[in-house]
Amino acid sequence: MSEGDMSQPRPPPVIDRGTSIFALVIGINKYLDSDINNLNGAVTDADSIRDFLVQDLGVPQKQIKNLRNEKATRHAIETGIQKLSNNPAIKKNNAILIFYAGHGAQTRAPKDWPTRDGKIEMLLPYDFILKGSADERGQGVLDVKLRSLLEELASKKGNNITCIFDSCHSGSGTRGDEKNPSFAVRGIDLPPNYIIPLSMLSNFIPESSRASSIAKGSENYGLLSHVLLSACLPTQRAKERPGSGVFTSSLLKLLRKYGVDKLTYKEVIARLPDLPDQNPQCEGVNQERIFFNSVVSSPRRKLYSVHRNVQKRDHFVLQAGEADGIVRGDEFAIYADRDLTAFIGTVVVSEISSSFNAVCTAKPGAEADSNSALLHFSEPAYALQTRLSKLKAIRVLIRDKDVRNLVQSRSSDIQNGDGVTLVDSIDDQPDLTISSHYPSKSRSKVVQFEIMSQDCRRHGLTSMPFDINIADPDSTERIHHILRSAAHFYRHLNRSPKSKRIVKATNILLECFKLKESEGIDSFDDVYMPDPDGGNLNLGGEITIDVDEEETEPFGYKITNNTSLNLYASLLYFDYSDLSIDPHFLPPTAKNGVIEMPLPAKGSLTIGYGPSGIPPYEFSVRESQDVDVGALKLFLSTDYVDYGAIAQKSPFEDYRKANQRLKPELSEWDSMTVIIVQKRKKHV
Repeated sequence: MSEGDMSQPRPPPVIDRGTSIFALVIGINKYLDSDINNLNGAVTDADSIRDFLVQDLGVPQKQIKNLRNEKATRHAIETGIQKLSNNPAIKKNNAILIFYAGHGAQTRAPKDWPTRDGKIEMLLPYDFILKGSADERGQGVLDVKLRSLLEELASKKGNNITCIFDSCHSGSGTRGDEKNPSFAVRGIDLPPNYIIPLSMLSNFIPESSRASSIAKGSENYGLLSHVLLSACLPTQRAKERPGSGVFTSSLLKLLRKYGVDKLTYKEVIARLPDLPDQNPQCEGVNQERIFFNSVVSSPRRKLYSVHRNVQKRDHFVLQAGEADGIVRGDEFAIYADRDLTAFIGTVVVSEISSSFNAVCTAKPGAEADSNSALLHFSEPAYALQTRLSKLKAIRVLIRDKDVRNLVQSRSSDIQNGDGVTLVDSIDDQPDLTISSHYPSKSRSKVVQFEIMSQDCRRHGLTSMPFDINIADPDSTERIHHILRSAAHFYRHLNRSPKSKRIVKATNILLECFKLKESEGIDSFDDVYMPDPDGGNLNLGGEITIDVDEEETEPFGYKITNNTSLNLYASLLYFDYSDLSIDPHFLPPTAKNGVIEMPLPAKGSLTIGYGPSGIPPYEFSVRESQDVDVGALKLFLSTDYVDYGAIAQKSPFEDYRKANQRLKPELSEWDSMTVIIVQKRKKHV
């Protein structure tokens, strides 16, 4: 949703959702190997999740598979996920929950195995053997196997899959040696010489997963197949008090308070109470969805924290700045709660104080009571953007008089806070031009949207492949909606920092490769890697893809960070033809924004292959087009910024072109844009 749409956000209704939820619920307290410390609260957590599904959500017992203690063997866990894939009662996009509470662990990966940190991680089933074995007996549920099973499940039943892991490795965990008598830790250290048999790692990826790289299941930033809620950060430990896990008990309390139909996955993590030495994580491209909802993303807009200025009581500090797209003149409504029920007053941005903060003052002309409330609100309060500054407005030229009259009937709405300025001439350099024509054998005039970007026009893309019939009763509202979406699209596509300190020279490299299956990693099949006969397709900031309709080809990206800064990275695709903005990669979200940096200093991040957890991308051209152009925009920052909030669906139709946080001393943000040209391949 673009910020231009200022209607009050409301979550979608829930209709008999419980009957369409299926679950695999696993809890292990007791382990067969006496050298493994038993737990006290994992089974209780699993039982509590089951009770929540049955009693609170109305899920039939027959739709829940329960595995506890000795029943939770490796074979039973893996088979349980496979049975979800093959269950005829589960329809496409029914909600699926996989919950695990128990021990987790990690060990060294085989040489040349594609991981980010040289480790493979696992869930520990009941029959796990601590000392290891030469065959598959006593082994853990490996992250690569879990990844493969989840992709197979998503390919058959859709990506409305929620995984909740309350164990140390669910946050890619490492564990210290210190003991706290009030907590037990859900993770163990494996012996230094622990080895995973090669038979566990080869030839297990199902055919339908061939378009996905092998990846660490708990490190899948930007997951496409599922949303993962995990208990902690990599350097933290998932803990349990006597009787229950700290994470699971807090999660259930929150869901019962607000309801699963009221919160997105991201909001769930944000609203959890502060847990002792734990920062729960949320990963997945679909983290903006309402819990257990496959179709409707949350219509709630981004909320920012706001505090009173210590030195000036009539000034307020907004925890968002240039990196968030905030400019002088933006207006925000201040609320005392996240549910937007207790309105305090309205403020206007008067100064951008940094990349991540802005100074606001009370809106001139506001009522005295409102200004008084602003001086005395309890912190923190929450700011919701209600009006865009004219500084961010896009320029729109309407050539046709009839269409201009149609649009001007709503001009007060369009030009007053929606980020659109109507101009009179092509000399005003419009971002978008609206024209009209009569299709052949038609008496009704249709509106067409002309693309003015030179990156598009020099490749032959001059208009969007969609028309609006003026005779349609909702044509005015549709045009208004398209203009709001266009304002959102171009504002975020065109913005960049005042000083580019990160993206300069060869500090950041964004490469694009055609991929092929690699057989060079021992006997591990179905691993996608850059084609050795190809090369970097990003030539001078432009990527050209020859789209072959007869045989689709996989592509992936590599981002290299040659700076000394640890960076958050978000990669989004801007489609000029339909105004959609799709995330290709998003970092996880977490309580207080504390996550593991996806793009470390002097490191790299691969997307579509390697350990990113994201399948390769396949490009296509619409039937009505021979060429299409989009922009791949990379956002980088030293502080966490929610660039996922930029994403929007097309205001025309739901087309897609690619199928598919400790704070540094220096606070910066930057961006890089690469044009992608997709041309239909002609066969002789």
